[in-house]
Amino acid sequence: MSRPKESAGFTLIELMIVVTLLAIFATLAVPSFTATIERNRLQTQADELKSFLLYARGEAVSQKATLIVAADGDDLWNVKRGDADDALRQLKHDPELAQIRASADEIKFRSNGTATATAFTVCHNDDTATGLYLEVQASGAVKLFRQGTKDADDTALDSCTL
Repeated sequence: MSRPKESAGFTLIELMIVVTLLAIFATLAVPSFTATIERNRLQTQADELKSFLLYARGEAVSQKATLIVAADGDDLWNVKRGDADDALRQLKHDPELAQIRASADEIKFRSNGTATATAFTVCHNDDTATGLYLEVQASGAVKLFRQGTKDADDTALDSCTL
């Protein structure tokens, strides 16, 4: 059998160089990818909390009643009507992945849409750089600020505890 003068395949050395380069790129990308996943997880939890609070406000107005949002343990938030035991809606989260802290034990949303002014932080391991600050104003408006900030002027979030 005769052999062609030019081979159409890769040599073992070329293949080893490509595998080594892929390993280097993967080593550089994994920490960044992990941080991105954690930031997205916190953002998702904060968005769910905001939606939960907006639901409570909307239901208070539509039912023409006072609704109470309160924590039930470390991982569960409930929306209840007045002194009723049955929750209208629940927000469950994993405290290992994100800690939700509030400046008040309960938030009352009244039938006119106003609320108890309260601040929330959503953090992981008390990391203020990736933490989120959420504010319920007395008017009932719910504002969620960018990661690592606590107001519209981009003032840095200085603590995850309130």
